[in-house]
Amino acid sequence: MLSFDAFFFDLDGTLIDFNPNEFVKIYLGAAARYFKDLIPDSDYFVKSILDSTKVMEMADTPKKLALYDFFDDFCQKFNLDCSTIIQRFRNFYNTDFNVVEKIIHPIPHAEKVLLFIRDNYPTSKIVLSTNPVFPEVAIVKRLNWGGLSENLFDYITNAENSYYCKGSLNYWIELAKKLNVKPEKTLVIGNDGARDMIAKKAGFKTYFLIQTAENEHSLEKYPPDYKGSLASLLDLLNKKKD
Repeated sequence: MLSFDAFFFDLDGTLIDFNPNEFVKIYLGAAARYFKDLIPDSDYFVKSILDSTKVMEMADTPKKLALYDFFDDFCQKFNLDCSTIIQRFRNFYNTDFNVVEKIIHPIPHAEKVLLFIRDNYPTSKIVLSTNPVFPEVAIVKRLNWGGLSENLFDYITNAENSYYCKGSLNYWIELAKKLNVKPEKTLVIGNDGARDMIAKKAGFKTYFLIQTAENEHSLEKYPPDYKGSLASLLDLLNKKKD
């Protein structure tokens, strides 16, 4: 019998659908306009967000949250108090970030799979293991815009509760320890051959989603235990369950 104590789901391209390039364009454009009075040079502002996000994703700071990996790098680029910048970002995610909603769409079978696991694996934990480069409010909003409730999950990774990002093996190791689950009894579901399937290296079981696949070249390095659609994941769990 196929049995798991936890299911770790990616978000973008796994549970919600959108065009990544369009998202970046709309998101960064809205943020630049929102900061225009504080940071008039929009091009430099956008470049700084992208550069500091890369720093955050590469950081190996076990005692510093991802949020501050970003802001410690970002704030030093401007002659402004960092607390002012942080508060402005918080206000942005609660207001003008909403412009992104129009490009977020549900993915077929996403809610059905989550509800099936909740009903048929009642003791298993369901985790939204999204790359924690955004604060919780931005992640929950995108989840909701994709037709899903945050209440379907026992835990959601975000920049305010994570010390590593998904490109790091430590992200997965930290998450398993935090939730007290064994990697070999946890199924990681995602569409990114690098950021998601790297969990295989830490002993997790992995399921690679093929319809919205990214970084497929990494599958040679991190071969998944299973691959298919969310519908076929449902069939797999349904068939193997007692």
